[in-house]
Amino acid sequence: MTEASLPQDVNPEPVAAASPPFAESTTPRIGRSWARRLPRLICSQNPFYLLSVCFVLHAAAQWFHRDSGESFSPWPLLGLIGGYIALLAATGFVIVRFGRVWDDARSILLLILLLFVELSLVFDETLVRNPATGRMLLLAGLGIAVSLSELLLRGLKIQLPWLFRGPYHLLLALLFLYPLTLVSVGTRISAETASWRIFLFPVAAALILLTILPAIRRGPDYTRNNGTPWLWPWYPWSLFVFLTVCIGFRAYALTLSFDPILSASLDSAMQFDSVFGTYFLVPLVLAAGALLLEVGLVSNRQGAIRLAMLVPLLSLYLSLPVLSVFGPYREFLFRLTLQVGSPIWLTLLAGAVFYGHAMLRRVAGSETMLALTLLAATRIGPGTLDITTLAAPQLWPLFVLAAVELALGLVRSDSHRVFVGLAMSLGGLQIVLRLSTGLGLAGHTGIPLILLLASVLIVGACYRDDFAWLLRLSGAPLILLATLGSLVVGLSHSDAVTPWLLVVFVAGLSITAWVYAAVVRMRLYHLASILSGGVGLAGVAFDAAVVLMHSSGWQGANSFALGLAWFLMAVLISCWKAGWLHSAIDWLQQMLILEPEHLPAT
Repeated sequence: MTEASLPQDVNPEPVAAASPPFAESTTPRIGRSWARRLPRLICSQNPFYLLSVCFVLHAAAQWFHRDSGESFSPWPLLGLIGGYIALLAATGFVIVRFGRVWDDARSILLLILLLFVELSLVFDETLVRNPATGRMLLLAGLGIAVSLSELLLRGLKIQLPWLFRGPYHLLLALLFLYPLTLVSVGTRISAETASWRIFLFPVAAALILLTILPAIRRGPDYTRNNGTPWLWPWYPWSLFVFLTVCIGFRAYALTLSFDPILSASLDSAMQFDSVFGTYFLVPLVLAAGALLLEVGLVSNRQGAIRLAMLVPLLSLYLSLPVLSVFGPYREFLFRLTLQVGSPIWLTLLAGAVFYGHAMLRRVAGSETMLALTLLAATRIGPGTLDITTLAAPQLWPLFVLAAVELALGLVRSDSHRVFVGLAMSLGGLQIVLRLSTGLGLAGHTGIPLILLLASVLIVGACYRDDFAWLLRLSGAPLILLATLGSLVVGLSHSDAVTPWLLVVFVAGLSITAWVYAAVVRMRLYHLASILSGGVGLAGVAFDAAVVLMHSSGWQGANSFALGLAWFLMAVLISCWKAGWLHSAIDWLQQMLILEPEHLPAT
């Protein structure tokens, strides 16, 4: 039956529009979707270069199990790894130069770096057994690494400026040449010397990383036109981040290969019992933090800056030693602590330098972190390994913090910082006097009040901001408190403080207040001078009367004192009748009124 023979009210229903059967539901569609996506995912990520390198590294590791002793021949292994690196480099050159496949090229370049590190450590056993052959192998490996790096950069026309290229080649040289310092021909390096040199390997790497700082300060434009689609910070930072991680693993491998205790055999090394501790990595971590901080400052990336400010805290965590471990680890830990200082203490000092640098760069929160670090240094000393070995209170961190605050206050004309620095300095000097001279007066609790008064008067007179105004306002009552404090010291330490010394001190406070009133032009200090002199005179008289009573045994002393009290009461009544008390009250009110020029600026 044709379509024309059908009735007009019947619409033909095409077969293609029919509903699919139940068997073909959404589940098979999802399966077919993943079946289409999986090949695309694999092709886009292309993990087979990484798989290839993993199998090649495994094959290279098996080389050590094929031979042993003198029969081991390392030269074919050099050719094997070197040839494979050259094959990877040639592949990267072809796919970029002719296919422009930069994603795969990035993976290849990083894998080549990994193979360079492998090439630097694969001959450690040969270097220990036969130093002359090991030297030639490492020099050949360095030649391969440098030449292939330059061929790739120049062949692919990748621009790596010399401020970056120089540190890159220095890191390669460190990887291949530093092991030569751990062996010697004819003589055996002692275990102690080898341990120290292994410990210094991350320090040397950290110093090389810091040479990148001038390149960072050139900004992102320094590597903008680099001949690749990779932008800052992915290029060139992926290169150095990967190398830094590899150097950390290399530091651990050095402890397995060149510690004389473990280098007797490969089986001994594989027991993972070495001098290595996580504190070995602290120099690398701090150097990476310094670079990250500089990147954040140059490119104005607040996230990078905040992350960098946490790096010293991570380093402090890494510096905590594991005291439950014995053997080479414990021996070197105690040797380091006795001869140089504990890892915690060294890391704390490095953290203080880090935060000091950040403070000079005006990073938010750096001053607080530096203060906390220095305060922690007052109890963490060269011998501190845990909370049970905290040091006695140390003063040098307080002096350092005081010097920093003073310097910043003077440079920035900040009275608050100058006051804090001056007060801390004077307080530290008082403690030093107490500990060194043993003077009873120097150790009395009234002395910090006098030192605080000195800081208040000096800073208040030198600055004219709001904080300095508060200091000038609080100086007058502090003079009265200092007078009362000196009288209390004189009465309670009459055997150590002579009356004439007390008179001179009280008179000095009164004269200081009067002179200070002329300097800052505040009548309030005239009042403080009069009250201080009056209270001081009364106190000295009372002290003299007490001494006279005890020395002479005068029975009528109490009656004489009551007579003087009634005399004072009579004088006050006479002054009230004469109207002098009202005048005194008016005068006192005038002394307490602040002129407009003495009010704060805001």
